[in-house]
Order: sequence, then structure tokens, then C-alpha cells
Amino acid sequence: MATMETSSLQWDDTITTFTDLTGVDYSEDAINLAQSISNRDGFSNINFLVDDVLETKLQRQFRLVMDKGTLDAIGLHPDGPLKRIMYWDSVSKLVAPGGILVITSCNSTKDELIQEVLNLNQRKIDVSQEPDNSKEQEANREPPFRYLNHVRTYPTFMFGGVEGSRVATVAFLRN
Repeated sequence: MATMETSSLQWDDTITTFTDLTGVDYSEDAINLAQSISNRDGFSNINFLVDDVLETKLQRQFRLVMDKGTLDAIGLHPDGPLKRIMYWDSVSKLVAPGGILVITSCNSTKDELIQEVLNLNQRKIDVSQEPDNSKEQEANREPPFRYLNHVRTYPTFMFGGVEGSRVATVAFLRN
């Protein structure tokens, strides 16, 4: 999972200059490889950290968080449904209000990712309406994410009369 902060984020064809970049992975080997490639290619402004998104030690929020395969890997875990809830709780804390979460998945379609966020939002609303909820839960009544855009179209295939792709890149806005 990559997290990054940017001075100005625009959703159009404008190139945005990113600053305060942070690359995160739970594998120290992956971080060492990324650091090596970054150094080789002259990108010295990236901070690399070994961190597990499910038990993140990061104490800050980012305006842009990019996930390429983390949600997929978590979903393959034997405790996948529980781990996915942990993922969404953690990501909800990492993405600043008004920030963007971009997920690239090779296991979920655009519609499946959107449905997962809708389910997450519904769980948050249901919990906030329980009779013993605290003021903190009341403040969290607003759904954490909403669909922003289908970022990328990948080659599609036709199966069973339905056209689709198992690779999707989808952006969600943090409320």
C-alpha cells in the first residue's frame, strides 16, 4: 500500500507534483526492493516504511492513499471477512477527510468494490444507530467513503453474456 501527501490534488488531466511520499508494505524485502529501485531512478523524496495496514503504526492521515493488491491479499486470508473489516477500519483512519482512496484490484470488479464500500457504509450507519452508541459513534454516522470515479479501464472479456474485467482501479472519496 502506498500513501502520499500532495500539495494540490486535482481530478483532471493536470500533472500534480507530489511531496511527502510514503511507501508502505508489511514485507521488509518488498520495502528494500522499492527503496533500491527508488534510489536507482533518482527518487530520493520517498519515505519507505515496513508497516502492516491491519495493525498500522502510522499516526497521520494522507490526502491520497493508493492500494495495489493489499485488499486482494487480505481477502485471500482464511479470516478474510474479518481482515477486510480491519482493513476498512484502518484505511478509514489513514485517509484524511476529503482525501482519496484508490484501489487497484485483480480479484474484484468495479461493481464489487463499490458494493463493498456501500456495505461498509451501511455497517457504519447501523452501528451508529444502536441504542448504546457513544457520542464518538454518533459523530461517525456519516459513511466513510463514497464512490468517486472508475479510474482505469482494462481489457475486457465476455462471459455468460456479461462483459467485464477482473482488474479494476476505483477511486473513493473520504467523507
